Amino acid sequence: MSENRQNGKKKKIWTALFVLLNIAVVAATAINEFSAKPADAAELAFSPRAPFYLACAGLCLAVVCCAEALKYWLMMRFLGEKPSFRVAFETAALGKYYDCITPSGAGGQPFQILWLRRHGYSDGAASAMTVTGYITMQAGFMLLALAGFIAWRSVELEAIRYSAYAGLFILSIIPCLLAAFSFMPGAVAKLISAVIRLCGRLKLLKEPDKAAERVLGMLDSYHSSFSAIAKNKAALASLLVLSLIYRIALCSMPYFVLKMFGTPVSFPHLFATTIYIYAAIALVPTPGNAGAAEGAFYLAFSAVGSGGVFWAMLIWRIFCHYSFILIGAVIYGVNALQKSVPLEEKQNEQP
Repeated sequence: MSENRQNGKKKKIWTALFVLLNIAVVAATAINEFSAKPADAAELAFSPRAPFYLACAGLCLAVVCCAEALKYWLMMRFLGEKPSFRVAFETAALGKYYDCITPSGAGGQPFQILWLRRHGYSDGAASAMTVTGYITMQAGFMLLALAGFIAWRSVELEAIRYSAYAGLFILSIIPCLLAAFSFMPGAVAKLISAVIRLCGRLKLLKEPDKAAERVLGMLDSYHSSFSAIAKNKAALASLLVLSLIYRIALCSMPYFVLKMFGTPVSFPHLFATTIYIYAAIALVPTPGNAGAAEGAFYLAFSAVGSGGVFWAMLIWRIFCHYSFILIGAVIYGVNALQKSVPLEEKQNEQP
């Protein structure tokens, strides 16, 4: 029990450090902006249509959340599991929450599997939904990025362009490996068995045979669920379309944010530049790409000559990063309150 509390404290400490890192980066960017161009702050002015563009940015956020939630809801139906839009939304939102607070976004998928299992979904279904959701998400971005790279080969900074090419290549490795392993259950089973036997010989596992049986059983369940989705062309097409909608909405946010300040920008150019930025910052392992995202956005769009570039960058990060942390915190709070209410009712019922 004490060990779990210590682990919980460590997670809270790391989360606090990651939030402080984001704040420090934003503060450093602000200091640099206003110390170099003090007159720009006085020139800051919103467009008369700023409320409209702010609403459009908010709509993009809503589309992002709903598109990802719909993916999990559809996969629940495809697998014959009990469809629950609330669980689907919470799974999608908390996955983004952990992506934003863990290095390289490595905490999102493991937690999504755990969350689905907590709500009664089998190990195989939970794993298959999470892995399929991740693969289709990355596939959607790769298609969008390739289209953007081909249609718009110029970007303000050459470093961002070449970093984007490298980032897209690295982003493609993990989903391709996951897909390959998912279609080769025999090879994966042999590899896992070999690793478990080795751990047994090294005395790292007390009962390697039972561990192997349990893990291979989970693998069979996962492969069965994954195959059910992969063989359904309509399912894959739906998931890929929703992933594209998710990415398009996410990459449209900077345009609406900059239009709030009356910046004369072209949507196709800004959209393509944003794709380059997202691909480029994929190389940065900080939580939520902290530091790289702010810096890349600021450098890429400072060429527009608007005095509101820093504030546009800040508002953009609120929509595409901090909002997911807030939504995740709200979901945790609501679930905690709902769990405490039945407990209080039971206590009141006792004589």
